[in-house]
Amino acid sequence: MPPVLVLLPGLGADSRLFDPQRADFPDLISPAWIDPERGESLANYAARMAEQIRPSLPTERCPLVLGGVSFGGMLAAQMAPLLRPDAVVLIGSALHPREIAFSLKMMAMASRWMPAPTGPSARIMGRAFIRRLGPMTREQRRFLETMIDAVPFSFLQWAAQAIFGWEGVKVNAKLVRLHGEIDRIIPFPAADLVHKIHGAGHVPNVSHADEVNRHLRTLLRNL
Repeated sequence: MPPVLVLLPGLGADSRLFDPQRADFPDLISPAWIDPERGESLANYAARMAEQIRPSLPTERCPLVLGGVSFGGMLAAQMAPLLRPDAVVLIGSALHPREIAFSLKMMAMASRWMPAPTGPSARIMGRAFIRRLGPMTREQRRFLETMIDAVPFSFLQWAAQAIFGWEGVKVNAKLVRLHGEIDRIIPFPAADLVHKIHGAGHVPNVSHADEVNRHLRTLLRNL
């Protein structure tokens, strides 16, 4: 059987984030988010997400690539011991919260006491965050805006706390990291074997889809 590709979207996004990948990978699996439990850790949430993903995997053993963008990549790395993928691919993501920009930690701390914004305030905040994601076309920004507008603020609040309470993880499977050169959310990692996407920010699968898709094709072909 051909390899199975499972990708989780970033925070503030949903499975539509991978629309730029679906022409090349029509069988791509991108599960819907589940509601977090009150005060739930990232590790526990990842375990519950893994149980949601498991039924969508083929019953016959075949190569599995598990990955995600940003927050989704962190969850994928945490799920790896449970789903035992042949490879983990992180797109603009991190293996430990210390890899994330300090300014995001400050924002996460502040969000704990922030009331949910409504109406124009929510839209303004969402668009301000999207502008931090790096170079994109107007159409690509609007594409991301449609997703962040639909995400409950309570989910964003929970995830912000869960990320910075996370202990990080070491991935034992084959690890592939695709990272934007000018990512201001998770700055380009100092670790070895990180593929630099030149000119890209935090969501290279959208802004530089052809290059990201090329890396994914190579990964799947070599399994």
